[in-house]
Amino acid sequence: MRYLANIHYGTEAYPESVARRLRATNIVAWSSVGVLGLFSVWRLLDGSAHWKYVALVAILYSIAPLLHRFGSLTAPLYLVVLAYSWLFAISMIVGIDGGTVFFYLVAAALGIALLGSENLPLSILVPAAGAAAMIVLRFVAPRDVTVAPVTRYGNFIVNTIGAISMLYAVVFYVVRQLTRAEQRADRERQRSEKLLLNILPPTVAERLMSNPGETIADAFPNASVLFADMGGFTAMSSDTTPEELVGFLNRVYTSLDSLVERHGLEKIKSAGDAYIVVSGVPRATPDHAAAIADLALDMRDALAGLVDARARHVPVRYGIASGPVVAGVVGTSKFFYDVWGDAVNTASRMEASSEPGRIQLAPETRRLLDERFELEDRGVIEVRGKGPMQTWFLKGRTRPEARPSAG
Repeated sequence: MRYLANIHYGTEAYPESVARRLRATNIVAWSSVGVLGLFSVWRLLDGSAHWKYVALVAILYSIAPLLHRFGSLTAPLYLVVLAYSWLFAISMIVGIDGGTVFFYLVAAALGIALLGSENLPLSILVPAAGAAAMIVLRFVAPRDVTVAPVTRYGNFIVNTIGAISMLYAVVFYVVRQLTRAEQRADRERQRSEKLLLNILPPTVAERLMSNPGETIADAFPNASVLFADMGGFTAMSSDTTPEELVGFLNRVYTSLDSLVERHGLEKIKSAGDAYIVVSGVPRATPDHAAAIADLALDMRDALAGLVDARARHVPVRYGIASGPVVAGVVGTSKFFYDVWGDAVNTASRMEASSEPGRIQLAPETRRLLDERFELEDRGVIEVRGKGPMQTWFLKGRTRPEARPSAG
């Protein structure tokens, strides 16, 4: 019987949630075979004729794993019926004063654990049948057999301790499995929440966790958007190994993420070589233009002299625009937080028409900035999709020590 060496026998075709119960069924069956086998040898050595019956029951227990092919409930039900029948027969032979009826409690608990709580009718029937058998035995089984009092009391003590120990083991196993399942669920929940906080702004993530079905879409009448883009990225990616390219982008974006977090603004996304930040979203900010201008200057300084993995200079262009935007969460399994509106499109155009290493401002952003910033009038330029537009370059701070407060 080579299958005895594998507790997974007969469970491979079932889902893991069912296979776990069937593996436990195999363990119970083979443990019973071992115990009854030893008991059979003991009865044989002491000259009792009952060893044959014990050996037969052991063989019947060994058949249980072979029954998985007939359904997930067949083997557990078989074990319950076999255990109940064997206990009834033993009690009728040796009497109930020896405490063998206590094992009905163990068999009932094992039956529920092996059948699964999802099978409600059976989970009620199994203990009910065990209780009925114990009641019937109380009236039909002999109370005493012609054995010495020491043997009778010894059997009672051994059976009581054994039944309670086995019942404790069953309950402990079930409770431990529940505890582990709760711990796994809690770890997954914490992991999901951490991942959600990395993808979405904290306030938006909290709204989504509190109301998973809520449609998150908010209008912000006053916000500023920053686009940054690395020039020559396409050419760079064509003759750079994937490892070098990803490593370079990771270093750049990690540096920029740190700056955005320090300024208390919100990174929307990075797509290829484009990096997008918004100010005044998802929390309204009165000085949103000044806050994002301050960030842009720090980004420009941080990326000055940027070189790629092949030591080639990588110029970066910046563009900022201000105005009303709409922000919301899009998607389900792969959702993301994004912003839409004319200010977003204009910021993209400001970046595309800017010059390497310079920060170009749209008119509305220029209007919102005060004397803290040094500006350069670029004049009227042709902006794709917008036509002629007067723009400005953000050069620096007139008073570096008077920085706008973050967020």
